[in-house]
Amino acid sequence: MKNLPAIIIVTIIFTTLGASLYLINRSETHNEPETWSSFVYTNGYNSGRYKKVDDFNDYQSCRTFSLETSAKFDNAPWECGLRCRFDSSRQGFQCEKMQSD
Repeated sequence: MKNLPAIIIVTIIFTTLGASLYLINRSETHNEPETWSSFVYTNGYNSGRYKKVDDFNDYQSCRTFSLETSAKFDNAPWECGLRCRFDSSRQGFQCEKMQSD
């Protein structure tokens, strides 16, 4: 019975740690739908100028649109980004995944 306060404190610490890890892991899951954005760099990657179109349901539709648009601009480089959002601190769009194959 002398160790009862120590056991209670350790139990509370481990319970709090477990709950924290569960909540952190739960917040990392994505509830929003998967959306793709097309980026076509009309003056090359380094120019900072691009044509952006949002809300493609899958990579294939984004890729098809990007290839068609790229052909209009002398086969300009292009990329498709997954779940893109504007990051004001970097003054540009940040995507979870960028793909161009």
